[in-house]
Amino acid sequence: MIAAVTMIRRLTAEDVAAFRALRLEAMTAEPESFGTDIAEEREKTVEASAATLGATALFGAFVDGELVGMAGFARMKPLRERHKGTVWSMYVRASARGLGLGGRLLSAVIDHARGEVEVLILVVVSTNTAAVALYERHGFRRWGLEPFALKLGEGRYTTDGYYWLPLTGAEP
Repeated sequence: MIAAVTMIRRLTAEDVAAFRALRLEAMTAEPESFGTDIAEEREKTVEASAATLGATALFGAFVDGELVGMAGFARMKPLRERHKGTVWSMYVRASARGLGLGGRLLSAVIDHARGEVEVLILVVVSTNTAAVALYERHGFRRWGLEPFALKLGEGRYTTDGYYWLPLTGAEP
């Protein structure tokens, strides 16, 4: 058996088509994990997706040259919140799980964020135990739960966990 060649790198404008395809796949496979509805995402133009890649740091996991995972970093915009950044759009295709790509993607985001912000935050649906465990292994701490966070359909809601990771060693 030949081992798969894996690579983690920051996505560029040349990756926009692969990014759009993987994001739509992720939102179809795990709609409860994304705040944006799939219909809203499909309406976005290629130019809007390219602008997202330019405005944030989005890292991709590649297996044998194919984009199979992603995780993004965005710095908060308001002046009084610029010391914080958020992890967004974390996803690894089911067929590529178990290769350690999620941990490598998250590490890439954390390493990038260390040079930009003091604190990283994220939101994860609390029933996604694998994601929760991954974030906690990387030092994220839960500070709260939001019931009825996302409405998935009639009578179906998520309960989201809110996490933070100090990057400077300072504690509140």
